[in-house]
Amino acid sequence: MVGETRRRSPEFVLVSGGAGGMGSATARRFVEDGAKVAITDIDADRLKAVADDIGALAVPADGTKRDELAQVVQRTIDEFGGLDTLVTTQGVFSTGAAGKKGDDAWSRALDVNLTGCYFLATEAIPHLVQRKGSIVAIASTAGLFAGPPGTVGYSAAKAGLVNLVRWLAREYGPRGVRANTVCPGWVRTTLGEGAIAFLAKREDITLEEAYLLTTAHTPLRRPAEPEEIAAVCAFLASHDASMVTGQALAVDGGGSAVDLPTAVFDPPITG
Repeated sequence: MVGETRRRSPEFVLVSGGAGGMGSATARRFVEDGAKVAITDIDADRLKAVADDIGALAVPADGTKRDELAQVVQRTIDEFGGLDTLVTTQGVFSTGAAGKKGDDAWSRALDVNLTGCYFLATEAIPHLVQRKGSIVAIASTAGLFAGPPGTVGYSAAKAGLVNLVRWLAREYGPRGVRANTVCPGWVRTTLGEGAIAFLAKREDITLEEAYLLTTAHTPLRRPAEPEEIAAVCAFLASHDASMVTGQALAVDGGGSAVDLPTAVFDPPITG
């Protein structure tokens, strides 16, 4: 409409997993863009430290419990008066064998990475409908392709999250809500560093060398920084992405564009 002024970035944002690397970076980005931001995480002490540092509202909760997540959403609405964007970054890299011995790891992976996001999104949806808002969920390239050995639950959960978000986009698009998934490859976070440390020990190399080894066949030849994932989340939540919904965006330095069987022809990393 001529003369209408439209805010390009969301005013009120809720970020789950706010005490983690990608969660805290994402919350910081939205604060810097002028939004009022609430963050939630099970780690209450770390959450408060992040909130105090960036100027956000800390609302600790167990991200696998619907009743606690409902309280998080309500507290956000009570404080801000509305909700424009939900960003779910909560996750756990729960590893275990595919079998009876791995059942606990399977359940944990699904509870945190998928079911908790479902709970939070469905609690937030009525408020997002009111403001024609959006959901951005952090999945993983392991949700697009098979993850590494021992990650059956993680891979299944992230794949489920991708399709959950697609369903939300289809179901609530007619009511003005957009929903997208960001699928990072390797990112320099505490969550991923456990796997990197395992690789470094196995290969008798440094952590930095292990990061370079995992990204040796991606076009950009490096892992992402949390701030780079945050920037993609900010774009997807903004009016600049007003026609983008139902998408699973790989943010992996081009890794998902590579034909794996031909990766052996890539030149070695030098310098």
